[in-house]
Amino acid sequence: MMTKSDPTAKEDLPAEFLERLQTIVPAAQYDGVVRSFGTAKPVSFRINTLADGPVARARLRASGIGIEEVPWFPEAMVLSDPEQAPALEPLVEEGLIYRQALSSMLAALALGPRPGESVLDACAAPGSKTSLCAALMENEGKITAVERVRTRLYKLRAVLELQRVTNTETVLSDIRRYRREHGPVDRALVDAPCSSEGRFQTGNPRSINFWSPRKIREMRRKQRGILLSAGRLVKSGGTLVYATCTFAPEENEEVVDWFLRKTGGAFLLEDVSGEWGARVENYPALKSWRKHQFHPSIGKCLRVLPTERMDGFFIARFRKEGDT
Repeated sequence: MMTKSDPTAKEDLPAEFLERLQTIVPAAQYDGVVRSFGTAKPVSFRINTLADGPVARARLRASGIGIEEVPWFPEAMVLSDPEQAPALEPLVEEGLIYRQALSSMLAALALGPRPGESVLDACAAPGSKTSLCAALMENEGKITAVERVRTRLYKLRAVLELQRVTNTETVLSDIRRYRREHGPVDRALVDAPCSSEGRFQTGNPRSINFWSPRKIREMRRKQRGILLSAGRLVKSGGTLVYATCTFAPEENEEVVDWFLRKTGGAFLLEDVSGEWGARVENYPALKSWRKHQFHPSIGKCLRVLPTERMDGFFIARFRKEGDT
């Protein structure tokens, strides 16, 4: 697999971000993480099983495109040579495949929706995870996909139509104002808006320019409200997944810790780290941050290590045990 690396990655990243990063990732992995910000990620995609998977695979083989399979998800693939990316476009435009970051796929897989279940996607646009959930459910059951921005809702609907999704209702709303009577659901996904540190690319200054500690604090406020609102819509015994693409503990462990304490034992963390830790490169969740000790079960959360293939990602999965 061919990737392009920027040797000056450290110089192009905010000094305060790097200082924080040194206290978040293990020392032995720090340099590799910094290098990953200067490495262009390969094109990754998945077969759309709601279309015609065998036809998609046959056309990929016939095209001569170099692809590598992903061991932890049979439908996922990585392009060996990024210069062959244009050859994928006919398959993308026909909805036979869907371009999606590997880390992004993990959130839907960790949620684990099954055919016939009810699912809430609380921050649904552009539809990557919604459409993957629909595929995992084989278009059976119901997904409620909530998006608060009208233009993004239109994008969501277009993606779902192209991906042959038929079990999803799209709703223009802020999940924090979404009425409780729309629940309860078997599973809910919160792929929260965040500071997006895991997607920093030094070759793309726009991915970095808006970063600041203030933005982290702003995101934390939003994330708490979104997670609490989604949690109220999950039925007893149901599953709730919280995910971000950032390193900031304020947006990850701190939000999870706050939620566990706020809901007073109604939710328990499940061991998503133990489930996925042997399949993707990862590093331990933080037990504390700046003198704040987190909930004893916080180690069950998964922190995905950014590599030449993967973006940095965080996933927590809860089981609802009581009412909120």
